Amino acid sequence: MQLILGIITILLAFALYAFFIEPSRLKQRHYLIRKNKQRVLDISDAYDMFAHEGDVTIAHISDLHFSRWFKPRKMNKIIRSVMEMKPDIIVFTGDLIDDYKYWPKKQTNRLIEKLKRLKAPMGKIAVLGNHDYKHGGQYFVKEVLKEAGFTTLVNEEVFGSDAKISMNIVGIDDLSGGKPDYNFDSTLAEWHILLAHQPDQIQAIHNLSQYDLVLSGHSHGGQIRLPHLYIKTEGAKHYTESLYLPTKNTILSVNTGIGMTMIPARFGVPPEIVYYHLSNKRQIFENFDGNFNFEKQITVEKTAPTAETQNEFNTPDRTTVPVAPEEQPDTDAAEKPTDKTNKVVDINLFRRRYKNKKII
Repeated sequence: MQLILGIITILLAFALYAFFIEPSRLKQRHYLIRKNKQRVLDISDAYDMFAHEGDVTIAHISDLHFSRWFKPRKMNKIIRSVMEMKPDIIVFTGDLIDDYKYWPKKQTNRLIEKLKRLKAPMGKIAVLGNHDYKHGGQYFVKEVLKEAGFTTLVNEEVFGSDAKISMNIVGIDDLSGGKPDYNFDSTLAEWHILLAHQPDQIQAIHNLSQYDLVLSGHSHGGQIRLPHLYIKTEGAKHYTESLYLPTKNTILSVNTGIGMTMIPARFGVPPEIVYYHLSNKRQIFENFDGNFNFEKQITVEKTAPTAETQNEFNTPDRTTVPVAPEEQPDTDAAEKPTDKTNKVVDINLFRRRYKNKKII
């Protein structure tokens, strides 16, 4: 009898945590990425020590899955995080709502209000996910994102620059609900970034090596993740969470998302928001043995030759079809973005190119 009561207690505790506690958490990840991507620093535990390293900071959210049981008020922690970190750009990689057919229409204005509170001086960019297309919901989602100040890219790209950095951002349509176009040319931008809701879509991109960073979501990291046991989602079977290096010049980041689908529970995969601090430096990070020494790293950086002749970064080979091994680059810990509110480049001023409509 005691054994049965013990099992029931454990199951109740598991359900309480999975349905009520973990979905309300928010994990922040911070990655410091240089042009030479042989090494990426996970600066999540000491981001203040690298506040001046990055030239631009991107905040990445994904898979909000708002529904009857996941209301817009769940955005509050995300809003507070963005207000504290002050990223230059905010990107959203799809699945704003879980299913348009069951969306409570009275929550629409509240949702727009919450999304509007996400501020970024260089703009807010989004792509659509497979759930956004359910029951014709893509039209509703695009209108909500537009009202909230997001630029939604459907097989489109934007180009922008400021005094420190230039970047080209491509957003491709979802594989399940839309008609993705994978053919985009390289530009003169220093950073090429691709937004794709389903990470496995990169396998269809023959010129993948032209992108520095690919941002995606969709997987939820399995959503319910037990030791060595979790369900892989179609479209995220090869890439499920965290960072990958599918080519020597390309980092793929799979965001495990905020919301939930199928059942309103998470276990072992808390909601997350990811910040990428991009630096134009072309040296690779020093590889320290044992625990990462942040102060030593900073000293090395300050005393390094200004010409940066060490570990020179090679221009990506635009002609080679990349191989995609499922390996993550080495990471170390550290983090915190700098306040760059003096950047006032508006996304609406960026040159925008349409795949089906050429604009000069």
